[in-house]
Amino acid sequence: MRINDFHNILELIKQDVLYNEAEYLKLLKVVGNNQRYDFRSQLSIYDKNPEATACAKFDYWRERFNRTVMRGQKGIPILEDYGTYKKVDYIFDISQTVSKNRDVNEVNLWSFDKESHQDVLKEMIKSEGYEESESTLENIFSLSRLYGDEKIDTLMNELRVADED
Repeated sequence: MRINDFHNILELIKQDVLYNEAEYLKLLKVVGNNQRYDFRSQLSIYDKNPEATACAKFDYWRERFNRTVMRGQKGIPILEDYGTYKKVDYIFDISQTVSKNRDVNEVNLWSFDKESHQDVLKEMIKSEGYEESESTLENIFSLSRLYGDEKIDTLMNELRVADED
């Protein structure tokens, strides 16, 4: 896939997401499951596999988790910046992989555990100079506002839809 094709597809995806609340909520789920990728990559993941829970490159699955991508699976295109040049690369969801030695090789995905993470949430809020709450929901909301406010300009620029004359 060429870089221009990749950008054109992302523009179409952004338009769909911006004008449809249900699709926007699906995108947020993808973002939550694949937080290690930049927003453009998350849009691509959403487009190709909205149920994706953990994505990685072919070699990463093989070397880190002793898994391989199943035959015939199509990768999810992402734009990689290698400094001097950019290239469309491909990642695969865990559902597209299988254990190399056919054992049950489970991959433990991270999930939020209210009890064990409560103190961490409070400490993060304190470190930003704010007062923590006893409510987990309020603490999560406060943190999302704090970090969201820092990144809002960058994210809004990435979400911007090109004007058409």
